[in-house]
Parts: sequence; C-alpha cells; structure tokens
Amino acid sequence: MRDYGSAAETMLANLTGVITRHLVWVRPRRRDTGLIEAAGFWNGLDVRQFTVGAEARSYAAAGSLLGLDPIRGEVGLNVRMHTIRFSGIPATVLNLLNSYHLLGAPVEVHRVFFDPVKAVQVGQPVRVIKGSVEEMPLPRAAEGQSAEIEMTVASAARSLTRTVALKKSDSAQRRINPADRGREYAAVSGAVPVFWGAGKSQNGTPPPTATAPATPTADDRTGGFSGSGDNRG
Repeated sequence: MRDYGSAAETMLANLTGVITRHLVWVRPRRRDTGLIEAAGFWNGLDVRQFTVGAEARSYAAAGSLLGLDPIRGEVGLNVRMHTIRFSGIPATVLNLLNSYHLLGAPVEVHRVFFDPVKAVQVGQPVRVIKGSVEEMPLPRAAEGQSAEIEMTVASAARSLTRTVALKKSDSAQRRINPADRGREYAAVSGAVPVFWGAGKSQNGTPPPTATAPATPTADDRTGGFSGSGDNRG
C-alpha cells in the first residue's frame, strides 16, 4: 500500500471528501540547443510551485484538461503503459511538442491532496509513476471540434529492454557528458582488425623476426677441415 503521509492518511480516514491533483514532470531535450530542460503540468487552475523531495518545481496550469487513466501497480518486470491526456491542447503543451525531443524523456507523476473546505495542500506530493515518454503524437482535430493529445508513458522497466548498443553508444555517453570521448569509436569497435606482436598490420610490414644462431658443426670448429692427420701440401 502506498504511503501518503500521516496528514493525508488522516484526511482520507475521515472520509470527509478530498481533492486530488496530479503533477506531471517531464525532462525532454530541446531541438535547437540539445540541452535537457524540465517542464511541469498539473490539473490545477494556475501556475504553482510544489516541493518534491528537496527540489522546488514550477507546474503550469492545465486545469481540468489534464486526465490520467487509473494507475495499475504490479510486482514484476513487465513494462506498464500509462496514458496522460491533454484535451484542448494548451499552449504550453504545444510548445513542448514543437520545441523538444520527447521520445524517451524521463517522466514523473506525483499525486497531491487538498482539503476540500480550506483548499490547502495536505501532506507532500507522492510519486505514483516513474518512467519515460513512449509516444506523444500531435493529432488533427476535425473542423469545429477540439483535439486531444495523449502522452503514453512507459514504466521504468522499459530501461531494461534497451540493447547494449544503445546503452554503450557514443551519443548516449555524450548526453551524460558532452566532453566524454571514452566511447567515440564504440560503433566500430570489433570491426577493425587489430594485430599484436609481429603480426602483419595494415600500417606497414612487420619487423624482422630475430633468429637464434645455429649450433657450430665440426667443420666450423676445425676451420673447414675434417678428419685426422696433416692435410697440408
């Protein structure tokens, strides 16, 4: 069972009513600069700051336009998909689609409670989803109708399905540290033959192989003469 904190648990136990809001935090990469920037949305009525952990985050208002399907939790490594809906296409969401690369961007969804009478926040935001953007296509609305954007979020288990090549590529390493050249040649590693020692390489002929001197024969030891006796003329 998820722990929402003592204040929220007390309010939920009283069954006097509750207001639930969801906070969506995305960290995509800008198309023009390549830098990772954060964008936050929540289904409230104005821009508001929320403290998540030790970080103060700003969330843009999506009002009642932001919907979230029921969150299903389960034990195991299955990749679960969650759908976040933006109907009416707010300007902040359009900017997100047009200015950022969203595929694979980290996503966090937190749930926060408000007192229904005082309209004040009760407890701290609790994370209910952690994953990455699986897809977020831009739809076309029919004439006279409004469109609805859906962000599909894959659970954190999606990272376990990435291949080794994606984990170890130079581009993936540069996203962590642009100056890191440790995997600059990862794409051709294993494809270029490497010769060790005296083997022949593509850059030149190998060095001559040193040979051990042969053991002297009997003729060598007698100056080229063999046999016994004096052979002088």
